[in-house]
Order: sequence, then structure tokens, then C-alpha cells
Amino acid sequence: MKVLTLSSNYEPLGVVDWEKAITLLFAGKVHTLSEYDQRIRSTSLQLNIPSVIVFKNTKYKKINSVRFSRKNVWIRDEGKCQYCSKAVSIKDFTLDHVTPRTSGGKTNWVNVVTSCAKCNQLKADKPLGKCGLSLIKSPQKPNALPYVQDVEFFYGFQNHIPDDWKFWLGEEYK
Repeated sequence: MKVLTLSSNYEPLGVVDWEKAITLLFAGKVHTLSEYDQRIRSTSLQLNIPSVIVFKNTKYKKINSVRFSRKNVWIRDEGKCQYCSKAVSIKDFTLDHVTPRTSGGKTNWVNVVTSCAKCNQLKADKPLGKCGLSLIKSPQKPNALPYVQDVEFFYGFQNHIPDDWKFWLGEEYK
């Protein structure tokens, strides 16, 4: 289950797993605005799973220093191979190091891109200048998590947006 996260200004920040939402709730960083009917239980506690959470104060709006992850690289690169522009699914894409690890390249935002398997194999562990490929755009660290609309597009749940979210997402979802 996914949980919509809002800034302290009630603007959509993104979507997190319910486990992350519970962690933020118990850390005292968020309030629950709405809940699903499903519950989690422990020996001493029973709790509905949050559907929409909001950060308590503006200092937590900055937590969106985007975490480097395979999924976030794919989202940053809009699900396209950065060498040939081919759309690649989140299940089938590969990560490519622009400067190969064998040449000292790091695994970080500015050195890793989404690649199709064909381009990744063609590039192998060669530098860009020696493999005949070029980047469509230079990789950069994103400033923020994708907006909910972007996440919706990438994960394809247009018809499955929870009703509790629609008020916060804007007119096009009502």
C-alpha cells in the first residue's frame, strides 16, 4: 500500500510505502490526515494504515534530498535509455556507469544512468569516447522527489488513485 505525503504547506511531495509512513508517524515527524480500512496489529497496539500524511513543520520539507536508488535513477531518466532513447520498463532496465567502475567511476547520481541491455552491453566497461555512444543528457542529482503526477505516470496507477488522495492532488483527479 502506498501513502501520499504532503509538505507542511499541504503540497504533494510524493508517495511512500506504508512501512515508511508508519516509521515517520512513530518518529513524530508527520500527522495522519486519512487512513485506509486495513489495520496493522502488534501485541500492544492496533493502528489503521495511513493513506495521507503531512509533515508537522517546514524543516521536514527538506528531507527530499533524493536518495540514490535504482528506482529513482529510472524515474529521473524518465524510463528511457540515456544512449538510444528507447523506453525501458522498470523491470528490464540496467544501470550503466558513465565512467566505468574499472576506471574509478563512482556509483552516484552524476555517474549512473538508465540504459537498455543492448546499449549497456555495447558500452561494456569502455569510456564514452571509445564505444561510439553518447548521452542524451548529462546525469545530475535531482533536487526533489518526483511529484505525485510523475509517480502515477511511471507506476501506471492512474485508475487506482485512492479517493482520499484526490482532494490533495488537484482538480484533474476529482
